[in-house]
This record gives sequence, structure tokens and C-alpha cells, in this order.
Amino acid sequence: MLVYVNNFLFEPAQGPEQIVQLIAKWVGRRAKSYVDAGRLAEGIRELKLKDGSTLTSRATLSDDNGRIYPFWFCAQLSHRDERISGRRWITEIGLHQESIGKHIECSLLLKTDEISARVTASIQVTRPKLVEQLIQSCSPLGQTPGLKVKQLTLESASAFLREVERNERDYPIVILSANRDYEYPVAPERLRSILVGLADVVCVPPDEDTFAIEELVGRRFMAFGGALNIVFPGRQGDRGFFYETVLLRPDEVTDLLESGHSIESEVLSTVAHRTNLPFSWRHISPEIVGQAALRAQLAQMIERAKAGDQSAELTEYVDLLESADQELQSKDKELARIRSSYEEKEQEVRALQADIANLKHALSGVQSSDDGVEGVAEVLAPLRDSVAAVLKGSPSLLQAVDLIATLYSDRIVFLETAKGSAKESDRGGFHQGTKAFDLLQKLATEYWQQLADGKSDQQAKAVFGQNAYAANEASALSSDGKRRRTFSYRGRDFLMEKHLKHGVKDSLAETLRVHFEWLAQEKKIVVGHCGKHLNF
Repeated sequence: MLVYVNNFLFEPAQGPEQIVQLIAKWVGRRAKSYVDAGRLAEGIRELKLKDGSTLTSRATLSDDNGRIYPFWFCAQLSHRDERISGRRWITEIGLHQESIGKHIECSLLLKTDEISARVTASIQVTRPKLVEQLIQSCSPLGQTPGLKVKQLTLESASAFLREVERNERDYPIVILSANRDYEYPVAPERLRSILVGLADVVCVPPDEDTFAIEELVGRRFMAFGGALNIVFPGRQGDRGFFYETVLLRPDEVTDLLESGHSIESEVLSTVAHRTNLPFSWRHISPEIVGQAALRAQLAQMIERAKAGDQSAELTEYVDLLESADQELQSKDKELARIRSSYEEKEQEVRALQADIANLKHALSGVQSSDDGVEGVAEVLAPLRDSVAAVLKGSPSLLQAVDLIATLYSDRIVFLETAKGSAKESDRGGFHQGTKAFDLLQKLATEYWQQLADGKSDQQAKAVFGQNAYAANEASALSSDGKRRRTFSYRGRDFLMEKHLKHGVKDSLAETLRVHFEWLAQEKKIVVGHCGKHLNF
């Protein structure tokens, strides 16, 4: 299984020897053995190390072990998995330098080799520690993504948007936001070191106005309240560019951590799933170095043969060598043609996927003003009354929430905390689904309309009649009570004392409280809690 592939351009002060020395030290530390860098550079057929791992290497060298340019080198380390029987890990490091003084292309590949299909244990996606050592010591070229953590502020928002939408961008951008405790879902510098060469890491500082930034860059390129958003390069379709994004919400981050998963590993696996294949095509593998070494030997033999006496037998020998060399070049060209054809087909598939994604995006009830919600709402409007009329049975509380969220996605937002509290009430036997639906529908229709028309909350609350609405709590709230009623939306915390109510018992089955806030600027109602009575 292909786990991790990356490709770098380095300009080390001491040339390829410096990288080979780092490889030797890295292998030695890992295997608790001494690895001679000079021997590694000259080529090792097979070296068994103390921990049972195997090291091999090959390079394009002359008869006197001098480098032949273009210079090619690859080392391969293979070792068993310490926990999973039947699995081996293979790390390959390849180098290519066209001529003396030129930059050095360095590729790293990590994969597993299982003895059979019965080895099914999951893999913790990671990258070799050698990567960070190379970054620190070998002067990567400036265009390498992930060399430093970048900041997304109001001042840099326009430049950030230009970079996201730049046609030439071929790497993902990972956006981190902080929660109410000013904590990021993963340490930014740690994530940067994991993704260096693959993706840029961008942080939204905790004290920035995320609403103002969102207005400039759009919601799809933002993250709020401890969420993490991965924005992949744009895909060109007939309907324009589409940018695939993968969002890890704060609750999903919490679930991953509680289940023992690593956030940086989860992000790396998501990124590597899309980057491994194209990078693997450029990987400098042992086979590629072997072919380069064979070509170099053929070239040397041809030159020596031509420099000697041109007997008929020798001329035939030279012809055979040249024919073999031409055959190798022909195979390389054929492989390049097949790969080019595959990439063209892949581009066509991506363009079609972009069109499909754009159409789905246009038809979905996305809760964002810049994503065409108004048009979607117009399509759904004729369905609202008919669906509401049909739903007069006994829906669960979550069903009522989901239906209102779908029908009125341009007016009301149910946070994950609201859906979670609705699930909790349903598990407790909630049987007031019809009443809940009626209250939520009035909230999203008559009440919303009054506020959208500029009426005061005092006027709007009349739509609920007596005893179903309260602008604040009847008792003074403790600090814990305020915390229970504080919810995060787009990076901002809201104390939601406004609430709808039904029932007075301390009962999940019979009592309902819906805590919400009206955002006049967005003309939206944000619901933070929809379930049991919250303690004061």
C-alpha cells in the first residue's frame, strides 16, 4: 500500500554527498547500527542491519566510483512492522542532479508490503522523520509549500484569496481556526512539519474578525471555532472552476481525538490520498536508477569500443550496444506517452467531476449567501406548505429539526449542539414532535418575517402566543448557566437567552427548550440548543 510520497528540490551546500550522509545517519539511528555514508553512496547490494532491516542502494558511477551526470541515486530501507505480523515497511529515497551545481531533485516514498490479504490492520499514516531533517539542512527551494505557517488576517485576506484561486496552484491549503479557548485543533507548527512539501498551513489568529474575513474570501475558504478546512487546487470544468474542500468540524475533531486518532495523521491521509499518485510518477525509484546506471554503462562501453580498432566484429558489437540503448530510449518514450495520455484522461475526468460538483452545489441547500442559496430557496418555496401539511403525524425531535433546516435553509441554522441535544431528547423518549415542529416552523416563518421586515422582537414574539417564548431566563444565571447557553457560530460566541419553551417538568420526554439568536446582518436565526431544559 502506498502511504506517503513527496518530492523536493534542494540546494545543499555540499551537493549530493550531504543528502547521502543524512540518509546514512537516519538509517543508522533507526536501525541502531552504523551505516557508512561512503559505502552507501557507492552502492550496496544488500546490507542486513542489527534490527533485522535491510538496506540497499544504487547510483550512476564510473569505474573509479566517480559520479556520472546526470547523476541518479536511490536507497531503500525495508523493515518489519513491530506490531503487525506479516507487514513490512519500505522507505525509498531517490536523488537526481542534472549537472554539477544544479539543484537536486529528491523524492521520498513510504509504502507497506503485506504477505497476504489477511493482513488487514489499519495503518497510521505518517511521513519519515528524514523529511524534516532534509528540510532543515539542505536548503529547499522557496516555492516548496509548507516551509512556514502562514496567517490569514483581515489585512492578508485578499492576497490569500488570490493564492487560493491561482490557476497554477497545485497543492492543497489547510486552514486552521481556534476555538473559544484560543486553541487550534492541532499545533500549527507540528502540522506544517508533517505536510511540508505537500500543502500550505494557514492559521486564522484567534483575535481576528472572522466575519469580516469571510466577507472577503467566502465561507467555503474559511474555518471557524476550532474547525479545520482543506482546500484542494481548483478543477476546470465547463461551468468554471470548482474547489473541492474537506471540512473537519470541531465535534468531528473531538470524536477523532476521543477515539484515539491523530488529527495530523487524519489530515495527512486526506491530503496524501490525492497527491500520492501524481508524486509516485515522479519518484526516483531503484528501477529508474538501475535503468540510468545501465544506460551510463552502455554509453561508456560504446565510447570505449569506438575509440579502439574498428574490426568487423567490434563494429557489430558497437551496433548491438547502440541498438540496446535505442531500445531503452524507445521504451522510455512509450512510457512517457502512455503516462501523458493517462493524465489527459484524468484531466477530462476531473473536469466532469467539477461540473457535477458545481451542479450539486447549486442544487443543495447550502447555508451561505455567496453559494446561491436564494435561488435554491425559491425552488423549495412551493414545497414548504405541502410538506408541512403532510407532516402531521408524530415526528421525532431530530426529524422536525432536519425538516425545518432543509425547508428554511436560507433563514435558520441549527448548530451541531442543537442537533446533538435533539438526539439526546429522542433517546429519552421525546413525544412532543408535532408541537416542536409547529414552534420551529413559526420561528422560521412568521417570527423570522417580522424581524426581517424590521419589526422589534417585542412585536415578533406575539406570533407564538402566550407562554411559548421568553426573551431571557426567569432566574439569574450562574456562570455555568451562561456557559451552557453560550454557543459558537463562525468563530464568535453568542449567549442565547432567547428561547421557545413547552412543558415544565424536568423530563426529556415532555419538555422542550429551543435557545436561539437573531443575526440581523445575515437575516438568519441561529439555534444553539433544541432539547431538554438547561439548568440555571
